[in-house]
Formats: sequence, C-alpha cells, structure tokens
Amino acid sequence: MREGKLYQAIIQLNGHELNRLHRFILSPFFNKNDAIIRLFEWIKEDTKALSKEIVTKENVWSVCFKGNEPFDDGRFRKLQSDLLKLVEEYFAQESFDNNPIHKAKYLLETISAKGLEKLQSGALKTAQRLVQEQELKPASFYYYQYELEQSIYDLNRYELERNTKSNIESIALNLDRFYLAEKLRYYCTVLNHQHLAALNYEILFIEEIIEHVETHDYSDVPPIVLYYQILLTYKDPENKAHYDRLKQLIENHIHLFPESEAKEIIDAALNYGIKRMNAGEEEYVREVFNLYNKSLDSRLLMIRGQITPWSFKNVITIALRLREFDWVESFIHDYSQLLDERYRENAITFNLAQLYFYRKEYQKVIQQLSQVEYDDMTYNLNSKTLLMASYYELDEIEALGSLLDTFRVYLNRNKELPATRRKHYLNTISIVRKLSRIPSGDNKQIEKLVTEVESTQGVVSKNWILEKLAALK
Repeated sequence: MREGKLYQAIIQLNGHELNRLHRFILSPFFNKNDAIIRLFEWIKEDTKALSKEIVTKENVWSVCFKGNEPFDDGRFRKLQSDLLKLVEEYFAQESFDNNPIHKAKYLLETISAKGLEKLQSGALKTAQRLVQEQELKPASFYYYQYELEQSIYDLNRYELERNTKSNIESIALNLDRFYLAEKLRYYCTVLNHQHLAALNYEILFIEEIIEHVETHDYSDVPPIVLYYQILLTYKDPENKAHYDRLKQLIENHIHLFPESEAKEIIDAALNYGIKRMNAGEEEYVREVFNLYNKSLDSRLLMIRGQITPWSFKNVITIALRLREFDWVESFIHDYSQLLDERYRENAITFNLAQLYFYRKEYQKVIQQLSQVEYDDMTYNLNSKTLLMASYYELDEIEALGSLLDTFRVYLNRNKELPATRRKHYLNTISIVRKLSRIPSGDNKQIEKLVTEVESTQGVVSKNWILEKLAALK
C-alpha cells in the first residue's frame, strides 16, 4: 500500500499542500464519493505518523467503508485509481492557479467563443496587466504573450476594418522569440550531451537560426542572448571572451529565470570552467570554485530544495583540488541531506573516498569504493580511476593489475561511452600499467614515459601521473 504510486504521490506534499488537496477532495464540485475522502484522510494521517506497522488492503478498506462492506479487491483498486485521478487533477489545478496569464488567456478565449462582449474590456485589461507584471522572462514568457496577442486578434478580427492594421505582427514576433530561444536552448543541451555520451540528435534549421541571431539584435530578449552565448562557449571554447560575456549576462539576467532553468544556465558556465580546468588551465580551478560558492549562497544549484549528486560531486572535486579539506568535510555534512535519498548513500561514499584520497588515506579509499558498483557511468569511471591511483599509492601492484584489466573490459563493453572519452581512459590504463612497472631511479624509462604522457592527447589524471613519475626519479 505504502509503496504504490498513489501513496508516493501524496507523501511528497508538505503540510500546506496536503491541506489544500484535502479541501479539493472535500469539494462536491470535484468529488462526491465519501469512501475516496476517507481513503485520502487515512493516507494523510499515515504519512504524518510515519508508522512502520504493517498495513493491509483489508485494513484500509475497512476504514473507507466503516466496516460495513466485505473486502473487494477490484473495487479497492478502482477506489485508489479514482483518488489518484483526483490528486492528478489537483496538481493540474494548482499549476493552472499559479499561472494567472494562462487563466486570463483561457478567459479571453471563452469570452470570444460565447460572444460575451461586456466582459471583453475588463478581461483584456487584466490580461495585459498580468503580462506587464510578470517578473520572470524565460522563453515561455514570450509564448504567453503570443497566446495573449492571439486572443486579442480573435476578439477583434470581426470588428476590424479591411484597411486597419491588426496585431498579427505582434503575434508573429512573440512566437518567433519563443521559438528561437527554445531552439537555441535545446541545441545547447544537445552539445553538452554529446560531450558526455555518444548520442546523435537532428535539430532542424539550427544553422539558419544561428545565422539569423548573429545578424539581428535580440539584446532585449534574455533567453535568446543567454543561450546564444552558451552556444558560443561550446562552439569556440578557446575564446575566453565568450565565457566572460556569459558570466556578465548571468549576472544581469539570471533572476529572470525559474529555478530549474537558472540552474541549467549556471551549469553551462560551470561546465565551461571545468573543461578549461581539465585542459590544464589552473586559473579556472579557483574560478569554478568561486562560481559554485556563489551559486550555493543564492541556492541556484538547488532544484526544489535538493542538490543533484552530480553538482554535489563537482563542488567537492573542485574544492579538493584547492586543498580546502575542512570546507569539503563541512560541505558533505551540511549538504548531503539535500541529496535525493535514492542517490545519497552512493554520493556520500564516493565523495568521502575523494576526500580520503587527497588526505593520502588510501586504505580508506579502497574500503569505501571496492564494494560499490555505480549505475551512473561518470561515477563509475571516476570511482575506478580513484581506486587505480590508490592501489598504486599503496604499492598493491597485483590488485592494480587486476583492476586495470577489468577497467579495460568495462570500457570496451560500454557502448554509450563516446569513442573519444573511451580512448582517454584506455590511454590512462596503458600509461598507469607502464608506470607500475618502472623501478625507482630508472631515469631512461621514466623520461620515456614522461614524453609519452606529454605527447598523448587525452590522459585522465595526467597531473597525478606526472607527479608519480617525478617521484620515481
């Protein structure tokens, strides 16, 4: 019962939301079935009690029908299904109520369809005022304006004289702004995904859109200028001016976006900094750390009050490179509770292992990671790389050799891994294997491997490998 989707949908709600849902279900306009009300009230109380006592369907059925009817499994499933539909209607109604522009648009549509001319002027003024008062300006804002202008056209088209200009231009302008912003946004997402995994997408007209945006002024449309700037950081990463411009645009406009989209934009800036940092540009380490700190302070790294495991890991990795060990310990303690429960244990395990590695507590690293197999590809790759380095540091050469063999098999079998990224890890395995076989003081072999590391394009943990080679001298 407690594992079903009905219970899980309700348990996610806070106290205020539960009370609003309760009133919704009590309303005879939406529901006239008393058994549904009692089922909801039982779930509501059970979520508050956090009881671990086993509950049966028969127990809950008895509550719903006050013990007056024999248990019927089919009817009980139907009862749960009907309550779930009400919960879904509540979610939709809440979303509708929280979007007054959409409400105003639907009202204008109804006024037009029913010919309620006396309501037209007031409804139109309300709709226009709501658009002007809208603080957020993502792409959807322009779509709302498009819908509003469309409703105004529908209201007036029969009254316009043939030689009078309509608002069709405004309709098209707002639709174009929405379209351009969203196409750029999702193309940026595609470029980011292609860096992480071997995925192919076809985005129609994207080259024409880019050319259009380059030759027209959209400085007054924040989502277009921001996503175009993100695009430039992907297309021309060597030009630091693109990143500097992106930071300035974020500073000026990030408050105009809802939290999920704001995080998406911040992540794009962070991804650029991380790539430059991984390319050996050390000044970006502190740059990325500062950007993360700023985003944490403004809660832009959070989605619905939670931090993703990937943001959690990235923050820690950057801080460790700056040897901010105490900061990392405090961060894990303070922010791990904001991780989704499904990922929390693995995220804590891996990131504590990272902290132990930087503190040179290599045995603790192995204890943390040797029993964990991560589902996420990036976590898995990082975990194996960390184990590899720890075995080397402890001079456990036999265990290292075994790990390198299994790591190679994993890379060759994983078809989702982009070929370039696979090659980088295979390069690293080959180099670490050679590193483990060089005796201390054999400067000829050391110099040979240093040359190979320096000349090989794409070596993971390159700085660590060069440090170990220097130590062998």
